[in-house]
Amino acid sequence: MSFIFHLPTRLYFGRPASVALNQALSMHRAQRVLLVSDSGLVRLGMVEEIRAGLAINNRSVQVFANVSSNPTTQEVAEGLDAAMGFRAQAIVALGGGSVIDVGKAIAMLMTNGGEYADYLWHGKRIVKRSLPMAAVPTTAGTGSEVSRVAVIVDPENPFKKGVLSPLMFPHDAVIDPELTLGMPLWLTASTGMDAFTHALEAYLGHRSHPFTDKLALAALETIWWALPASAADGRNIHAREAMMMAALWAGIAMDHAGLGLVHALSGPITSRFHLHHGMTNAMLLPHVLRFNMMAISLERRRHLNRIMGLSENAPGEALVRHIDDFIHDLGLSTDPKHMVPDMDDGVLDAIVKDAMKMAMMRNNPRPVDEESCRALLLDMMRGD
Repeated sequence: MSFIFHLPTRLYFGRPASVALNQALSMHRAQRVLLVSDSGLVRLGMVEEIRAGLAINNRSVQVFANVSSNPTTQEVAEGLDAAMGFRAQAIVALGGGSVIDVGKAIAMLMTNGGEYADYLWHGKRIVKRSLPMAAVPTTAGTGSEVSRVAVIVDPENPFKKGVLSPLMFPHDAVIDPELTLGMPLWLTASTGMDAFTHALEAYLGHRSHPFTDKLALAALETIWWALPASAADGRNIHAREAMMMAALWAGIAMDHAGLGLVHALSGPITSRFHLHHGMTNAMLLPHVLRFNMMAISLERRRHLNRIMGLSENAPGEALVRHIDDFIHDLGLSTDPKHMVPDMDDGVLDAIVKDAMKMAMMRNNPRPVDEESCRALLLDMMRGD
C-alpha cells in the first residue's frame, strides 16, 4: 500500500465567519480583499454582512458578485479584471461550490497570469501558488473548500472540465454552520446528495485507500442521519454542523481518492440541461450503483449496508433501492423524464462521448465503455 496525502488548507470550524476571516487575512497581511459571491447572497444580505465584518483596521473590501450556478470563463475573466484593478492582496469566496471555484480560478490567475482557457485546453502549467484565498462555504456539499480543482465552463467549448493543481488549494477554509441556516430545504437536500455521492464514489473507486476510506465512511454515516434532519428542519444547528463536517470529510476523500461514473455523467448532463449538480447526481446515483454492484467487494458492501441500516448480508439490489428511497424521502424529484425530457439519440450520444473523456472514468470500480454507458442511460430513461 502506498499513497500521498496533501492538504495545505487551514480549517477554521465553528467560529463566526467574520472572526475567522479576519484572523486568516491578518496572517496573510492582506489589506485589499476581493469578496467573490453571487446575487442570491447579496439579496439575503449575507455579502454585506461579511463585507462590513472585514472592513476593519483600514482594510478595503471590494465585492464581485457576478457568479452563476454553472460559472463560465467569462465570469472568471470579469472577476480577474476586478481583482487586478483593485490590486487585491487576497480573495475571499463566499457561497457554494460555483463561487468557491471562481474564487480559486481568480486567485490562481492572479499569480500565474493568462486566461483560464489557457489552462483548460492549451496545456499551460500552474507554477506558482495562488494568491491568498479563503473559501467560506454557505452550503454543505461540494467540498470545493478543501479541493485542488476548479470546474469552469468555457462557452467556446462547453465540455465541463476542471483545472487542478496542488497549488490551487484554498489557503483557508472558514466553516461556519450558521451560514447554512437560511438555505432552502431543496438546496439543503441537493447539496447534501452531492457530498453523499463524493463519499460513496471515493469509497468505491480504484484509488481508495485506508486513509480516505475512514473519511468516506464517516461522511456517509453522518449524512445518512444529518441530511434528513437538516432537510426537515432548516434551523437544526446540530444537524447543520454535522453536515458541514461530513461535507469536509467527503470533499477531502473525493480530492484524494477520486470520483467515478456518476460524476463523469453528471458533468455533461448538468451542462447541457442546466441542472443543479447535486440534483443530477441524485438522479444518476441509484442507476450507476446498480451498474457497479458486481464490481463492489463483499466487505465494502457490508460496510455500506451496516451504515445504511440494512443487514450486513443484504443483496446489492436492496442497497440500491434503500438509497433510492433515501433520495425520494428527502423530497427530491429526480424523475429523468422531467429532468432530461429531451434526451434523444443525438443528445444521448453526445453525453456519452463527453463522459468517456472524463479522467474519472478510469477510477470507476467497473470498467465502462460507450456501449455500457449508453445502455445505462437508456435504462434510466425507461425507469428500469
